[in-house]
Amino acid sequence: MGTIQVLDDHTINQIAAGEVIERPASVVKELVENSLDAGAKNIRIRVEEGGTSLIIVQDDGCGMDREDASLAFKKHSTSKIRSFDDLSAVNTSGFRGEALPSIASVSRLRITTAEKGSKVGTRITIEGNEGLKVEDHAAPQGTTIEVADLFFNTPARSKHLKKVSTELQHIVKAVTIEAIRRPDVAFNLVHGERKLIDAPGSDLKTRIGVLLGREAARELIEIKGEESGLKISGYLTRPAVSRKTMTGIYIHINGRPVQARNICYSIRGAYGSLLHDGHFPIGALFLEIPTQDVDVNVHPAKTIVRIAQEEKVNQELRKILKNILADQALISHVNLDDARTDSIFGTPLGGISSKSRAVQANNIDSLQQEFEIGFQDDVNIKTTLPSMRPLSLIENKYIVAMGIEGLYIIDFHAAHERVMYERLKDQAQFSRIGKQELLKPISLELSKSEATVFEQMLPQITDMGFDAEKFGPSSFMIRSVPALLAGSEPERIREAIDDVVESGSMKSAEERHQYMMYTVACHSALRAGDKLTMAQMEFVIREMESIPNPYACVHGRPTVMTITPAELDKKFKRSGF
Repeated sequence: MGTIQVLDDHTINQIAAGEVIERPASVVKELVENSLDAGAKNIRIRVEEGGTSLIIVQDDGCGMDREDASLAFKKHSTSKIRSFDDLSAVNTSGFRGEALPSIASVSRLRITTAEKGSKVGTRITIEGNEGLKVEDHAAPQGTTIEVADLFFNTPARSKHLKKVSTELQHIVKAVTIEAIRRPDVAFNLVHGERKLIDAPGSDLKTRIGVLLGREAARELIEIKGEESGLKISGYLTRPAVSRKTMTGIYIHINGRPVQARNICYSIRGAYGSLLHDGHFPIGALFLEIPTQDVDVNVHPAKTIVRIAQEEKVNQELRKILKNILADQALISHVNLDDARTDSIFGTPLGGISSKSRAVQANNIDSLQQEFEIGFQDDVNIKTTLPSMRPLSLIENKYIVAMGIEGLYIIDFHAAHERVMYERLKDQAQFSRIGKQELLKPISLELSKSEATVFEQMLPQITDMGFDAEKFGPSSFMIRSVPALLAGSEPERIREAIDDVVESGSMKSAEERHQYMMYTVACHSALRAGDKLTMAQMEFVIREMESIPNPYACVHGRPTVMTITPAELDKKFKRSGF
C-alpha cells in the first residue's frame, strides 16, 4: 500500500485556516470583504471578548439562495472567478473560495441569508467537523454571519491569541482599512456595549476625518494625477500632521488595500525635509496600475501584491506628488477649537509648543512596529507663500503677521533655519560652501573610536566648510567653519562641531552629509529668545518668500500657521454677522 493519501476536507480546511485565519481580525476582514463583494451599503460588526467568543457581521447585500449558501462552505467554491485567466482582471476582494470553509472549520458558525424578494431565507449551522444543518428561516435581504468560540477545536492556535485589548486593536485596524477603501458604505463596529466605529456613507475626505481624526482632516491635501500609465487619487496631510510609522498611510492598488512599504517610502521621499525626522504623512492613496502588471495571487491574505517594474511606478509616484506639493501652500491652520488655545500668552497658541514639534495624529494601530528609517529625498517646492507684514513678537519666539487671508504665526527660528538650509544647499550644489577662518582655533578632544571615525570623515567635513587637522592621537584642531556660522557665538559653533562629530554614527555618507547640512543650518539660524526688531522680522518674512520649501524647518516642524477671519468670527461667536 502506498504512503501518499488524499487528505479529507476537514483537514484541508484546517490547514487553509492556518494561512487565512490568523486571529479574530482575520475573520472580520474576510467576512467584511464578502459583504462588500455582495454589494452591501450598510455593514454592522459586533464582537465580544476581542472577537474570541463572538463575531457577528451583518450586511444588506444581495444575499444567497439555499443552493449558493450551501456551496459557499465547499473548498474553493466562489462566484468571483471561473478560470485562472480571470485572476488578471479580478476586481473583487475575495476570489479563492477559502474564507468561509476555513472559518467554519475552527469555530461554531451560523449564516442567515436571503435574496431580494425571496419569501423565505436560509439558515445554515456548522460546528467544526460536523456537517451542515440547513433550514428555512425568515430573514431580510442580505446576510448575517455569526462566528462563536473561535479556535475552540484548535487549542494550540487559541493559546497564541493575545489579550482582549490587543485583538480588539487588530479588529479596529481591519475595519478601518475596509472603511477607508469604501467610504460610500456605512460601517458600524461595536464591542460589547461600546461603539468603536460609526461611519455613515460619505466621501473619502469625510471618511478619513471620521476614522483618523479631525486634526488630520483639517490638513488634508487632495492628491490627483497621472504619469506614464500610473493614476493616483486620494488625500494626504500637510507636513504639520504626521506619524513616526507608515501605519497612517492606507495604500490601495486597483481598489485593493495592500501592504506597500516601498510605496510609503516613496511618499515620504516626495515630501523630503518638509516632514519631521523620519515621519510619514497620513491619508489614503488609490493607485491604478494596468492589471497585467499586478499579481494579486501572492498570499491568501490578499494584502501582498507583486508589481512589474515597481521602481518605475515609485519614480512616477514621487514625480506626481512633488508636482502636487509644489502647487500647494502648505500652511497649517491654528486649531481654535482646541482647549489648549484659550490664551496666546499663558498657553502656546494653536498647540505650538515651546519645542515647536509637528503635530502627530493618534496611531489607530499602536501594535505596529516602526520600520527602519531610510534616507529621504529632498523636494524642490516653489514658493506659494502669501504676502504678509509683521505686526509684533510673542514671547520672543513667534512673529505675528497680517496677510490677505488673515493672521499668520511664524516660528522665526524654524523659518530662519529653513532659509539657512536652502542657502547652504545652493552652495553645496556647486561645491562652493563658503569658509570663515576662526581667530581662535577650537580644540577637539575625542575618544579613540570617535577619533578614528572623525579622521575617516575629514574629506566630507572639509567639503562642508570645516577645516580640521589632526593634533595628536585623538585630538583635532578646527581652524575654519562654514561662513554661515561665522557670526554665531563661540558656544553655538562648538555645539555645531559636536553635532558634526555625532554624525559619525550615521549609516551612510549620504546620511552624514544631510545631517551636517541640517546641523549647520540649525546653529546658524536665529534662536528662540532673540529679541527681534521690526526690521529683523520683516527680513525673516522676505527671506521666507525667496526660497522653496518655506513651510517647514529642516526637522519637519511647521514654520508658519494661519488664523482666518472666518475662524476668528466663529471663536468670537460672530458667525451671524
